[in-house]
Amino acid sequence: MLIVFASIAVLGVTVFIIERLNQFGQEENNLKFISLAQAGIQEAIYNFRFRDLTGNGYFPLGTVNIDSNQSYQLSASAADLLMVNTATAATGGSGNSDIRNLSIQNATNSNTVTIARMIISWNNSRTLRIIRINGGNRWTGNLSSPANANITDFTLNTTPTVYAVNYLRFSGNMNGAKISVQFIMTDGSSKTLEIFPASNNYNFVVDATGKLSGVSQNRTITADYNARTAKITVYAETP
Repeated sequence: MLIVFASIAVLGVTVFIIERLNQFGQEENNLKFISLAQAGIQEAIYNFRFRDLTGNGYFPLGTVNIDSNQSYQLSASAADLLMVNTATAATGGSGNSDIRNLSIQNATNSNTVTIARMIISWNNSRTLRIIRINGGNRWTGNLSSPANANITDFTLNTTPTVYAVNYLRFSGNMNGAKISVQFIMTDGSSKTLEIFPASNNYNFVVDATGKLSGVSQNRTITADYNARTAKITVYAETP
Protein backbone atom coordinates (compact mmCIF):
# COMPACT_ATOMS: atom_id res chain seq x y z
CA MET A 1 0.00 0.00 0.00
CA LEU A 2 2.87 2.33 0.77
CA ILE A 3 4.35 1.64 -2.65
CA VAL A 4 1.00 2.37 -4.33
CA PHE A 5 0.57 5.56 -2.30
CA ALA A 6 4.12 6.69 -3.12
CA SER A 7 3.58 5.98 -6.82
CA ILE A 8 0.37 8.02 -6.85
CA ALA A 9 2.09 10.87 -5.02
CA VAL A 10 5.04 10.86 -7.43
CA LEU A 11 2.67 10.77 -10.40
CA GLY A 12 0.71 13.71 -9.01
CA VAL A 13 3.85 15.76 -8.44
CA THR A 14 5.13 14.88 -11.92
CA VAL A 15 1.88 16.00 -13.56
CA PHE A 16 1.99 19.24 -11.56
CA ILE A 17 5.60 19.90 -12.61
CA ILE A 18 4.78 19.21 -16.28
CA GLU A 19 1.78 21.53 -16.17
CA ARG A 20 3.83 24.30 -14.56
CA LEU A 21 6.59 23.89 -17.15
CA ASN A 22 3.98 24.08 -19.92
CA GLN A 23 2.55 27.19 -18.30
CA PHE A 24 5.99 28.80 -18.07
CA GLY A 25 6.59 27.88 -21.72
CA GLN A 26 3.29 29.48 -22.78
CA GLU A 27 4.05 32.62 -20.80
CA GLU A 28 7.46 32.84 -22.44
CA ASN A 29 5.86 32.39 -25.87
CA ASN A 30 3.31 35.11 -25.10
CA LEU A 31 6.10 37.54 -24.26
CA LYS A 32 7.83 36.66 -27.52
CA PHE A 33 4.59 37.11 -29.49
CA ILE A 34 4.03 40.57 -28.03
CA SER A 35 7.66 41.61 -28.50
CA LEU A 36 7.57 40.53 -32.14
CA ALA A 37 4.26 42.31 -32.75
CA GLN A 38 5.63 45.49 -31.16
CA ALA A 39 8.70 45.26 -33.38
CA GLY A 40 6.41 45.02 -36.41
CA ILE A 41 4.45 48.14 -35.45
CA GLN A 42 7.61 50.12 -34.87
CA GLU A 43 9.09 48.94 -38.17
CA ALA A 44 5.98 50.00 -40.13
CA ILE A 45 5.94 53.47 -38.56
CA TYR A 46 9.69 53.90 -38.96
CA ASN A 47 9.51 52.98 -42.66
CA PHE A 48 6.63 55.38 -43.25
CA ARG A 49 8.28 58.28 -41.44
CA PHE A 50 11.69 57.69 -43.04
CA ARG A 51 10.22 57.78 -46.54
CA ASP A 52 7.96 60.69 -45.68
CA LEU A 53 11.04 62.84 -45.09
CA THR A 54 11.85 62.97 -48.81
CA GLY A 55 8.56 62.01 -50.48
CA ASN A 56 5.30 60.30 -49.71
CA GLY A 57 5.50 57.90 -46.80
CA TYR A 58 4.71 54.21 -47.14
CA PHE A 59 5.50 50.85 -45.59
CA PRO A 60 5.44 47.29 -47.00
CA LEU A 61 3.04 44.59 -45.85
CA GLY A 62 3.93 40.93 -45.40
CA THR A 63 6.07 38.66 -43.23
CA VAL A 64 9.47 39.61 -41.82
CA ASN A 65 11.62 36.75 -40.51
CA ILE A 66 13.74 37.68 -37.52
CA ASP A 67 15.41 34.26 -37.56
CA SER A 68 14.39 30.69 -38.40
CA ASN A 69 11.97 30.57 -35.45
CA GLN A 70 10.62 34.10 -35.02
CA SER A 71 8.72 36.40 -37.37
CA TYR A 72 6.06 39.09 -37.53
CA GLN A 73 3.45 39.74 -40.18
CA LEU A 74 2.16 43.19 -41.14
CA SER A 75 -1.39 43.34 -42.51
CA ALA A 76 -4.21 45.83 -43.03
CA SER A 77 -7.53 46.19 -44.83
CA ALA A 78 -7.93 48.60 -47.73
CA ALA A 79 -9.76 51.05 -45.47
CA ASP A 80 -6.94 50.86 -42.91
CA LEU A 81 -4.48 51.87 -45.62
CA LEU A 82 -6.57 54.74 -47.01
CA MET A 83 -5.18 58.00 -45.63
CA VAL A 84 -7.42 61.07 -45.89
CA ASN A 85 -5.81 64.46 -45.25
CA THR A 86 -8.35 66.95 -43.94
CA ALA A 87 -5.87 69.53 -42.61
CA THR A 88 -6.56 72.19 -45.25
CA ALA A 89 -10.23 71.43 -46.02
CA ALA A 90 -12.07 74.61 -46.99
CA THR A 91 -15.09 75.90 -48.86
CA GLY A 92 -14.67 77.44 -52.31
CA GLY A 93 -16.11 77.71 -55.78
CA SER A 94 -19.22 79.63 -56.77
CA GLY A 95 -21.10 80.65 -53.64
CA ASN A 96 -18.78 78.52 -51.48
CA SER A 97 -20.66 75.43 -52.61
CA ASP A 98 -17.52 73.26 -52.88
CA ILE A 99 -15.53 71.45 -50.20
CA ARG A 100 -11.94 71.58 -51.41
CA ASN A 101 -8.31 70.93 -50.47
CA LEU A 102 -8.74 67.30 -49.42
CA SER A 103 -6.26 64.60 -50.46
CA ILE A 104 -5.97 60.83 -50.21
CA GLN A 105 -3.05 58.40 -50.22
CA ASN A 106 -2.29 54.68 -50.04
CA ALA A 107 -0.09 53.96 -47.00
CA THR A 108 1.56 50.87 -48.53
CA ASN A 109 3.52 50.00 -51.64
CA SER A 110 2.36 46.36 -51.40
CA ASN A 111 -1.33 46.50 -52.37
CA THR A 112 -3.54 48.81 -54.38
CA VAL A 113 -6.65 50.04 -52.56
CA THR A 114 -9.88 50.94 -54.34
CA ILE A 115 -12.75 53.18 -53.21
CA ALA A 116 -16.11 51.83 -54.43
CA ARG A 117 -18.61 54.10 -52.65
CA MET A 118 -18.75 57.23 -50.52
CA ILE A 119 -21.58 57.83 -48.07
CA ILE A 120 -21.56 61.55 -47.29
CA SER A 121 -23.49 63.12 -44.42
CA TRP A 122 -23.93 66.81 -43.59
CA ASN A 123 -26.12 68.99 -41.40
CA ASN A 124 -28.00 71.34 -43.73
CA SER A 125 -30.58 71.17 -46.52
CA ARG A 126 -28.14 71.36 -49.45
CA THR A 127 -27.84 68.48 -51.91
CA LEU A 128 -24.69 66.78 -53.19
CA ARG A 129 -24.10 67.31 -56.92
CA ILE A 130 -20.55 66.23 -57.89
CA ILE A 131 -17.60 64.27 -56.50
CA ARG A 132 -14.39 65.05 -58.38
CA ILE A 133 -11.14 63.15 -57.66
CA ASN A 134 -7.77 63.46 -59.37
CA GLY A 135 -9.15 65.74 -62.07
CA GLY A 136 -12.15 63.64 -63.08
CA ASN A 137 -15.78 63.44 -62.00
CA ARG A 138 -16.32 60.13 -60.19
CA TRP A 139 -20.00 60.77 -59.45
CA THR A 140 -22.73 63.24 -60.43
CA GLY A 141 -26.30 63.45 -59.19
CA ASN A 142 -28.53 65.25 -56.72
CA LEU A 143 -28.82 63.62 -53.31
CA SER A 144 -29.77 64.82 -49.84
CA SER A 145 -27.87 63.80 -46.72
CA PRO A 146 -26.89 61.04 -46.20
CA ALA A 147 -25.87 60.66 -49.84
CA ASN A 148 -24.92 57.12 -50.85
CA ALA A 149 -22.75 57.86 -53.89
CA ASN A 150 -21.82 54.80 -55.94
CA ILE A 151 -18.76 56.41 -57.49
CA THR A 152 -16.76 55.15 -60.43
CA ASP A 153 -14.18 53.01 -58.64
CA PHE A 154 -11.04 54.95 -57.81
CA THR A 155 -7.82 52.99 -57.26
CA LEU A 156 -4.84 54.26 -55.31
CA ASN A 157 -1.83 52.44 -56.71
CA THR A 158 1.33 51.13 -55.06
CA THR A 159 3.52 53.99 -56.25
CA PRO A 160 3.37 56.41 -53.31
CA THR A 161 1.08 59.14 -54.65
CA VAL A 162 -1.05 61.85 -53.09
CA TYR A 163 -4.32 62.24 -55.01
CA ALA A 164 -6.40 65.40 -54.84
CA VAL A 165 -10.06 65.20 -53.96
CA ASN A 166 -10.66 68.27 -56.10
CA TYR A 167 -14.05 69.00 -54.64
CA LEU A 168 -17.35 67.79 -53.31
CA ARG A 169 -19.87 70.12 -54.91
CA PHE A 170 -23.16 70.95 -53.22
CA SER A 171 -26.20 72.92 -54.28
CA GLY A 172 -25.39 75.93 -52.09
CA ASN A 173 -23.17 77.57 -49.50
CA MET A 174 -21.51 75.05 -47.15
CA ASN A 175 -19.88 77.49 -44.73
CA GLY A 176 -20.55 76.33 -41.19
CA ALA A 177 -21.49 72.80 -42.24
CA LYS A 178 -20.19 69.63 -40.61
CA ILE A 179 -19.46 66.92 -43.15
CA SER A 180 -18.43 63.30 -42.66
CA VAL A 181 -17.66 60.60 -45.21
CA GLN A 182 -17.75 56.83 -45.02
CA PHE A 183 -15.35 55.44 -47.62
CA ILE A 184 -16.37 51.91 -48.63
CA MET A 185 -13.67 49.86 -50.32
CA THR A 186 -13.93 47.02 -52.82
CA ASP A 187 -12.77 44.53 -50.16
CA GLY A 188 -15.81 45.47 -48.03
CA SER A 189 -13.87 47.41 -45.40
CA SER A 190 -14.81 50.99 -44.58
CA LYS A 191 -13.45 54.12 -42.92
CA THR A 192 -15.60 56.94 -41.54
CA LEU A 193 -14.25 60.36 -40.65
CA GLU A 194 -15.19 64.01 -40.49
CA ILE A 195 -13.72 65.86 -43.48
CA PHE A 196 -14.97 69.37 -42.72
CA PRO A 197 -14.22 71.58 -40.82
CA ALA A 198 -10.47 71.08 -41.24
CA SER A 199 -8.74 68.80 -38.73
CA ASN A 200 -5.45 66.97 -38.25
CA ASN A 201 -6.72 63.66 -39.59
CA TYR A 202 -4.22 61.78 -41.80
CA ASN A 203 -4.18 58.27 -40.34
CA PHE A 204 -3.37 54.73 -41.29
CA VAL A 205 -3.98 51.53 -39.30
CA VAL A 206 -1.69 48.50 -39.29
CA ASP A 207 -1.83 45.09 -37.60
CA ALA A 208 1.35 43.30 -36.54
CA THR A 209 1.18 39.60 -35.59
CA GLY A 210 4.02 37.93 -33.70
CA LYS A 211 4.63 34.31 -34.69
CA LEU A 212 6.87 31.42 -33.61
CA SER A 213 7.77 28.51 -35.84
CA GLY A 214 5.87 25.35 -34.96
CA VAL A 215 3.49 27.18 -32.59
CA SER A 216 -0.13 27.55 -33.69
CA GLN A 217 -0.89 30.45 -31.34
CA ASN A 218 0.02 34.06 -32.06
CA ARG A 219 -0.80 37.56 -30.82
CA THR A 220 -1.64 40.70 -32.77
CA ILE A 221 -1.28 44.40 -31.97
CA THR A 222 -3.19 47.11 -33.86
CA ALA A 223 -1.87 50.66 -34.13
CA ASP A 224 -3.56 53.76 -35.55
CA TYR A 225 -0.89 56.29 -36.59
CA ASN A 226 -1.48 59.96 -37.42
CA ALA A 227 1.07 61.16 -39.98
CA ARG A 228 0.32 64.84 -39.28
CA THR A 229 0.92 64.72 -35.54
CA ALA A 230 3.46 61.85 -35.72
CA LYS A 231 1.61 60.13 -32.88
CA ILE A 232 -0.01 56.75 -32.37
CA THR A 233 -3.63 57.45 -31.46
CA VAL A 234 -4.68 53.84 -30.78
CA TYR A 235 -2.41 51.00 -29.63
CA ALA A 236 -4.10 47.81 -28.48
CA GLU A 237 -3.96 44.05 -28.73
CA THR A 238 -6.50 42.60 -31.13
CA PRO A 239 -8.73 39.99 -29.42
